[in-house]
Amino acid sequence: MSDHLLSILFQIIGALGALATIGAFIAVFRRDKDKQAQIEKLANIATILKAQNESIKKQNELVQQEIDIFKESVNLKAGDQQAIIAIEEKKLKLSVQPNLWLNGAGYKGYDGELSIDLNNKGEDAKLLEFNLTSDDIVLHSLSLPWDLDKGERRNIYGRRVGEKHIKDAQYEIDVVYEDRLHNKYMMKIKGTGNSVKIVDTKEI
Repeated sequence: MSDHLLSILFQIIGALGALATIGAFIAVFRRDKDKQAQIEKLANIATILKAQNESIKKQNELVQQEIDIFKESVNLKAGDQQAIIAIEEKKLKLSVQPNLWLNGAGYKGYDGELSIDLNNKGEDAKLLEFNLTSDDIVLHSLSLPWDLDKGERRNIYGRRVGEKHIKDAQYEIDVVYEDRLHNKYMMKIKGTGNSVKIVDTKEI
């Protein structure tokens, strides 16, 4: 075999070796990418489960409040009108109270979009304000005020500003809403990317 043919043969073998190396690299990259996607998916599921547990806990607290109110009413004297009125007001407020919770969040890395899944397991609510504190995102498509009735859901939408990737964007959102009797509440949401949680809910 001539030197020229040997040279061509060695070049072909080298090219095949390089292709095999590239193929192995791509396979490893895909495996790592799949692992990262699985990790992010599991983290998102964990966030959703935690939010659901918090919602159940809040529902249990509402039931306990109803029990406490009932105990108070049993122990009242018939002539204690002021206490009776106070208890009836508590009952009324509890009967119309919304129960907002988060069913996780998602983002699109290629365009820096963020969406937070807001749900209502309680009575009808009217969303009034989304007050954002963040250097990393801005909110858009607010569509407020918004009726979020019992069992319904809607998204809160954000968009990245600056160079930080949306998965690393930090934010706080105060969701101001009211019940059917116009009692106002504020729920504080805190998150980084698609990891988001409720840190406080109070009447205002």
